[in-house]
Amino acid sequence: MTIQRQLLHPRYWPTWLGVAFMFVLAKLPQRLNYLVGKLLGSLFYYFASGRRHVAARNLALCFPELTETERRRLLKKTMQDQGIGLLEMLRTWFTPIDKLGVELEFVGEEHLDGDGQGVIVLGAHFTFIDLSAALIARSKRSDSFYRKQKNPVVEWILSRARGRYGEPIHRRDFKRALKSLRKGNRLFYLPDQDYGRKSAAFVTFFNNLAATTVATSTLAKGGRAKVVYIDQQRLEKGRRIRLEAIPLENIPSGDPDADARAVNAVIEENIRRAPEQYMWVHRRFKTRPEGAAKVY
Repeated sequence: MTIQRQLLHPRYWPTWLGVAFMFVLAKLPQRLNYLVGKLLGSLFYYFASGRRHVAARNLALCFPELTETERRRLLKKTMQDQGIGLLEMLRTWFTPIDKLGVELEFVGEEHLDGDGQGVIVLGAHFTFIDLSAALIARSKRSDSFYRKQKNPVVEWILSRARGRYGEPIHRRDFKRALKSLRKGNRLFYLPDQDYGRKSAAFVTFFNNLAATTVATSTLAKGGRAKVVYIDQQRLEKGRRIRLEAIPLENIPSGDPDADARAVNAVIEENIRRAPEQYMWVHRRFKTRPEGAAKVY
């Protein structure tokens, strides 16, 4: 993608300076990249009070069995992992996929072959999700939803980076997504954030009611697609990523609420193996059932 001339206007020079700094960080060797990310995450723990508060509330809700000391320890590791994931994300933006220097263990990769049928590749917001998507795209190119950025320079950077993995589709352009699935393409989709009350079901997530999108069922039914969840975990300080493709054969079941529960269950099982690697800084319980108290 060539740079549009208007992006070189002086008003965007500060953004380009930031991009240059991110580029330098992205070019650090993998081990140093991991250590710098961990240090940055430690700073998040002490200075990003808003995000730390959200993460602390989420952990208190989802892991009530932990002692206060254990949750504080998990919170610190969670914030460190945000920094690690941020640096990994920059590497995926500015580094060719085949030169990321990360070993991939991919179990069940064959489940992403639809043989003419579309495949919804379900993921979740782990801190290394961009890295996982890039590694999958090396052999299984997948379209994906995206949110348009207000800053056109950032939008150009993201479109350039993620366009290597498949076609970016605006998150509200369901018609285009369904058309892609009906063509037999793969669509990478993350259903684990709070997208509001519309088109959501209140189903359990770590024994708490969470507004959960029913779009997985809508996409699977309308796109005549199968659904495969990608279980993911970062190992060996980021030197190895383990992915496992798990077919969710009962989706769509005809009951969107049951499908949402099934999706939450498989994501929860994935998170419990390494809870610090999940993005607890997102307000997962922002939308509350009628009459329920606010969480944050």
